[in-house]
Amino acid sequence: MRRRVLRWLRRVGIALVTVLVVLLALAGLYLAWDDLAPVRVAVGVPGFTVDAAGVATHVEHWAAVHPSGQPPVVLVPGFAESTYVFSRLAPRLAQDRDVYAYDVRGYGYTAHQGPYTLAADTDQLQGLLAALHLTRPIVLGHSLGAAIALSLALRDPGAVTGVVAANGDGTPYFGSDRSPTAGGGGLRTLVTLPPLGPAVVTAVVRHRDPVRRLVMAQCGPGCPTDDRAIDRWRAPFLAPGGVSAFLGIARQPLVGLTDDQERQVRVPTAVFSSSEDGSFDHAQALATAARLHTTLVAELPGARHLALLGEPDQVAALIGPQLTALAAQANPRR
Repeated sequence: MRRRVLRWLRRVGIALVTVLVVLLALAGLYLAWDDLAPVRVAVGVPGFTVDAAGVATHVEHWAAVHPSGQPPVVLVPGFAESTYVFSRLAPRLAQDRDVYAYDVRGYGYTAHQGPYTLAADTDQLQGLLAALHLTRPIVLGHSLGAAIALSLALRDPGAVTGVVAANGDGTPYFGSDRSPTAGGGGLRTLVTLPPLGPAVVTAVVRHRDPVRRLVMAQCGPGCPTDDRAIDRWRAPFLAPGGVSAFLGIARQPLVGLTDDQERQVRVPTAVFSSSEDGSFDHAQALATAARLHTTLVAELPGARHLALLGEPDQVAALIGPQLTALAAQANPRR
C-alpha cells in the first residue's frame, strides 16, 4: 500500500514539474514574441519633469482659478497608479488653490529607478517639494500613497501643513492582523516569478478589455472606460521598462508605517473612505483616524476605491472642507 502511494505521489510530482516547465517555456516564448512585436500606446501626457532627490519625476500642475492664499495641495498616487487618477479631481480642488500631482518612482512617467522602499519614496516627495519651491503644502495620499504622505509628516513635520489619507490607512497590513509580518510574501514571489509574472502582466496590459474590467471593478460606473481612458492606464506599463519596474515593486513588501509610527504623527490629518471600498472601509478609516488623533473623517456613500476618478464632484465636496480644516488647525487664529 505504501509503495503504491509513493508511486502515485511520484507521478503527481512529475506531472506538476512538467506543467511548470511548460508554463515557464510558454511564458518565455511569449515574452520573446512581445519583444519582436511590442504594443505602444501614444497618449498625450500633460505636465513636466523635475529632479526630485535625484529621480526624474513627472509632475502635473493645476493653477488656482481664484487664488485664496490657501496652502497648495500635492497629490500622491497609490499602487500601480499615475497622475491620471487625479485628472478629474484636481481641477475641482484647484478652484481656490494650486494643485500638483506626481508619479511615484517606478510608476507612470517617472524614472524606473529603485530602491522601491518607503524611505526612498519619502526622499522623492521631500525632493519634489524642494524642486517646486512649495512651502508647507497639504499632501493627499491615495491608497498606498497615504503611507508616503504620512512618512514625510513623521520625518519632517514642518514640511507640511497637513495630510489627507484617502482610501488607505498608511500601513502595509490590513484587517484584524496588525502585525508587520502579515501578508502573502510567498504568493507575491510566486506570481512575480520570471518569466511567468512578466508574461502575465504583459498579456494583461497588451489588451484593453482586461484593464477595463480591472478599472470598472475598482472605480464603478462613474469612471471613464472608453478606449482613450483605458490607454491612459496602459501606456506607462507598455513603455520600455514599465512591466519590469511594476514587478520589481510588487516583489517587495508593501510600504507603510507601523501603527505605533502613525500614533507619533503630530501634523493635522484627515481620513477619507468610500463605502464600497473592499480594501479600506469606514471601520478601518475610524481606526486610522484614532491612531492619527483626528476627528476629520469623511465617507462617500456608494463609492469604490477609485472614487476620486469616478465621482470627482462628490469627492471634492467632501475633501474641500477637510483641506480648509487642516489649514485652520495648522495656523489657528491668535
